[in-house]
Amino acid sequence: MKCFTFVAIVALLSCTVLGADEQKGVAQVGTDSAQAKTQADAGEIDNTKPTSYWMEKKLDYSQAVLRGLASSDFESIRKNALQLQLLNKVEGFIRRRNADYRHHVQTFERITGELARQAERKNIEGVTLAFNQLTISCVHCHESLRSEQLKESGDEQ
Repeated sequence: MKCFTFVAIVALLSCTVLGADEQKGVAQVGTDSAQAKTQADAGEIDNTKPTSYWMEKKLDYSQAVLRGLASSDFESIRKNALQLQLLNKVEGFIRRRNADYRHHVQTFERITGELARQAERKNIEGVTLAFNQLTISCVHCHESLRSEQLKESGDEQ
């Protein structure tokens, strides 16, 4: 029942955030995310790996944003920013136990929203700034996760 509820929430977010014309790509993210959650609950996915399922998807979408930025394809930038935002919500739900990570999730959501807004306005400077902020937020989050892993392993100096 939990899995069904989770899939329903993801589907609702998909419809709300991206609209009917983009359902195919979002449905795939929602389905993949629901499958990953089920696998994580069953202990089949280690969510602490630096190149986890989530990271691979975020890299795909952020690379698509950069491609859109390089070619001034604002629709691609907007679409991929919204995909990042949706994936971030799902990942944040799964990894919600880590308070520091929740802070990074909120920052990431704010920045991806700004990235999508600037793309809607076709503001290349705004998109560039938001993408730089997105990159910085990723670096800070990963620094935080690595620091936490060092503390857990007892290797911190």
